[in-house]
Amino acid sequence: MGLVYNLGKHDPPAEGEPPDVHAELDSEHTVLAVADALREGGHEVLFIEGDAGVCERLRATRPDIVFNMSEGIRGASREAHVPCILELLGIPYTGSGPLTMAVSLDKPAAKRAFAADGVPTPKSTVCRPGALPDRTGLKFPLFVKPAGEGSSMGIGPNSLVADEAALHRQVEYIHRFYQQPALIEEYIDGREFTIGLLGNGDELAILPIMEINFAPCPSEHGRIYSYQFKTQWDGDEYYQCPAPLAEDQAVLLADVAKRAFRCLDCRDVARVDIRLDQSGMPWVLEVNPLPGLVPGFSDLPREAAAAGMTYAALINAILDYAVARQGVALASPSTHVLTA
Repeated sequence: MGLVYNLGKHDPPAEGEPPDVHAELDSEHTVLAVADALREGGHEVLFIEGDAGVCERLRATRPDIVFNMSEGIRGASREAHVPCILELLGIPYTGSGPLTMAVSLDKPAAKRAFAADGVPTPKSTVCRPGALPDRTGLKFPLFVKPAGEGSSMGIGPNSLVADEAALHRQVEYIHRFYQQPALIEEYIDGREFTIGLLGNGDELAILPIMEINFAPCPSEHGRIYSYQFKTQWDGDEYYQCPAPLAEDQAVLLADVAKRAFRCLDCRDVARVDIRLDQSGMPWVLEVNPLPGLVPGFSDLPREAAAAGMTYAALINAILDYAVARQGVALASPSTHVLTA
């Protein structure tokens, strides 16, 4: 089987680039961990870098199936590039298709889909480069982030704005460093949760819900799940899994997460980020159909561990759901699927 990935870079940001420019790419450690997990499941692994030569490599090797963890290398729809190529070549693969990958990375497009499907998401507007922010219909405090980035890129304490001056400064920052529209949302002041989902259709299973615990982090940082938070505060005290929730709250969050997963037509695996407001209303912040897989660090492996799954079991469950969905014949039997 093929393993398609994009290795992260260790080069410092160039002049004019944001400090987190390489944040969403995977380390060699993570790629090797996924490969080891697949081998533990009985599979032979072919490493394929998801760069500009990926099409030729896939055409030459034609793996039975691809475990896709490619983030892409450029462009607004970069996460859709490898799925598009795999579909063009007729090669089965894990995870969501090109449309889901493109829409989920385009946060305003995803929010429009949520709104059309009745999935609760914060009110928002978009400010494109060259324009000034217009917050008509939105109430402070507001939250400003890049419209098309993952891995909490562009998100930090300054993302939360309480007045017009701060709003203009943060929008200008996004335009200048990320060269893309800024998404401006009403800020949901409440508890934050991330929910991993595995499977498809009636087999869709929820991993233990994880709450982001902001209490131990410095007060000046605020209750913001930033790139800084993820990289500097990774101890277990910052992540409560299973989250301390009443049964009815857990059921509500799981239901909304499933609705968001299905709204964007996700497949095999995804992570849904949700905030509960002060009244207990859940609001979907975003859906990530290509969640991080850093062992013992990323949200999804933490949640799988809370469910009693080893890292190898998680990786092979994703593969097994993809195999079952597409009817791919592999030597190793499907043994890692969960009960919904």
